[in-house]
Formats: sequence, structure tokens, C-alpha cells
Amino acid sequence: MKNLNIKKNLMTAISYLIPFVCCSGMLMVIGNISGGQGIKDFNGSMSVADVLFTLGGDGLGLLAVFISMFISYAIADRAGIVPGFLLGILCKEYGYGFLGGLFAGFMTGYLANYLKNAIRLPAWFEGIKPMLILPFLTTLIVALLMRYVVGIPIHALQDFIGYTLTSMQGGSIIVLGIVVGILSAVDYGGPINKVVFVFCLGLVSEGYTTPMNALISASMIAPLGLTICYFLSRLFKRDIFSDEEANALKSAFIMGCCQITEGSYPIILNDLIRITICTAIGAAVNGALVFYWDCTNPIVWGGFFTLPGQNHPGLWVAALLIGSLVFSIICLLLKRKPVTKENDDEQELNLSNVKISG
Repeated sequence: MKNLNIKKNLMTAISYLIPFVCCSGMLMVIGNISGGQGIKDFNGSMSVADVLFTLGGDGLGLLAVFISMFISYAIADRAGIVPGFLLGILCKEYGYGFLGGLFAGFMTGYLANYLKNAIRLPAWFEGIKPMLILPFLTTLIVALLMRYVVGIPIHALQDFIGYTLTSMQGGSIIVLGIVVGILSAVDYGGPINKVVFVFCLGLVSEGYTTPMNALISASMIAPLGLTICYFLSRLFKRDIFSDEEANALKSAFIMGCCQITEGSYPIILNDLIRITICTAIGAAVNGALVFYWDCTNPIVWGGFFTLPGQNHPGLWVAALLIGSLVFSIICLLLKRKPVTKENDDEQELNLSNVKISG
């Protein structure tokens, strides 16, 4: 089994992720701006905007699949593609989210790579190993681990968060705002965010829309905060963004204005712990201010497109900008420029040696 090379394998996956995220996100943004809605019944009437919005949304919904597959491929080459893909689907369907896909990708990649070197078969039977034995065993083992070992604490955490949020109703609105803000943002649209969304959606149905309003702006903190941080880094001459990150910010900012966090993933993953700390603090400030100023809004999603429904649009934007500024200042102090290797360190997806016999 070769060296772990976690950073290198993650960067390889990110290089494939960037165009996927940008394309899917921009499709969704254009569809949203054009008034598109999600399509459930493709046999009914639909507009071009509906198709774009749905296609982009469905694409972003596959991020767990995408990152799992390409991390696994970066580690184990072709032997990791199938198990990485299937385990990404498991993460998507069982609500483990993007971070679950990251974890599944590393597990499948390292296991597939280990089995590839560990399993010894007769020469006449060797050809079936990469076609069936490796993907089957890897998928089976990691699926069981994800479903019955890793999944248990994930779902327990989701239940705990739901209980905690429910029990905090009626307490200090500032504390509740801080908790909602942090939990809405720290896993960047993953399972924790989904638990908070369901909680907030239930309150919206009862006429209490402030928590959902805090979730909307907290979800925008990372892309807007990173954008502000980039300009501050130029102003104070701190070289903390790579050229690739600067280019990714162009689409990340536009997507962030529409409450699509995924455009920031290529930057977040380069410095996950530090940026998550910045996100938690910025989102906490934002959530506290949204609750303190009692910013209500009946629209449950849309970023800046929710402004027509805001009772205090100026205060809501102020809370968002203050939280983003807090994020950017802390990020300016904590973030490190990613160390890039030579181009030949990045694997290319080469299927030229695949032979299909008929």
C-alpha cells in the first residue's frame, strides 16, 4: 500500500470538482434568476428556466458522489472508480452529505489499493480481479462500515441537534441565533445543515420565519467572506490565495449570492479546519444579529433574491455583511496559501488501457 498522500489525493479530486461545481452552480443561478422552479413531473409543462434550475440543482446534489469517486480514483486508480461512485450514492441517499463523501472516498480508495496488492490469484483468474473482485469487496466492506458504524454517530448527531434546537425555543434569542447560525454553516450544506433546515421549516409553517432567515444568510457567509478576504489580502499584501483559488472565487461569489455554498468547496477543502473555524464564528455573529434585529422573511431559500420578502432588508444585509467581514478578518489571519506540486503530480484520468472484449 503506497503512502497516504492525503493532501495530494484530495487536490487531484478538487481539480476535477472545480468545473463540475462551476457548471452546475451557474446553471442553477441562471435558472433561479430567470424564475425557474424545480421540476418533479417531466411530463408536465416546463420552461427552459425550470430545466436549467433543476439540472443545476440535481448536479450539485451529486457532489458527494463526485468527490467520493475521484478521491477513490486518485488513490487506487481504476480500481477505486466503481466503489467510490457507489459509496458516494450511499452518502447522498442516507444523508451523510459532502463530508461523508470525502470520508467514503478515502476509505474506498485506500481499501481498494490495499486489496489490489494483497489479493493473489492464479494467473488464469487474474483478469477478473479488477473487473469484479476488487470493486465488489471494496464496495461491500465500506458500505457496511458507512451504514452500520460511521452512520450511527452521524445520525445520532443529527438527532441530538434536532433535540437541542427544539429545547432551546423560548430561551435567549441571541443564543438560539448563534446556534442556528453555526449549525447552518459549518458543514456547508451537509447533514447538519439539513437537520437545521427541517427544524426551521417547521417553524416557518407556524409563522416564525426568523430562524430560516438566519439559515439563509449563514449559508452565504463562506463564499462572501472568502471574497472579502481575498480583497483584504490584496490590500494588506498577504499572499494566502493561489491563482486557482482566485479564479474559483469568481464563480463562488456569484453562486454565494444565490445561497449556493458549493462554489467555495475547492477553496474550503484546501484549508478545511481553519476556514471552518472562520465560518463558525462569522455565522454565529450573523445569526445573533438576525435574531436580535428580528429579521423575518417568508421565503425559505434564495440568498439575495429573498430581499423582496424581508421585513428589514437593510438590517438583514447588514447582519450578513458584518458576519462575512468577521469571517474575512479571521481568515486573513489564519488562512495559509496551499502548497501546489508540479503538474505531473496530478493524475490524469486515462482509460486508454481499458480493453473491452466481446
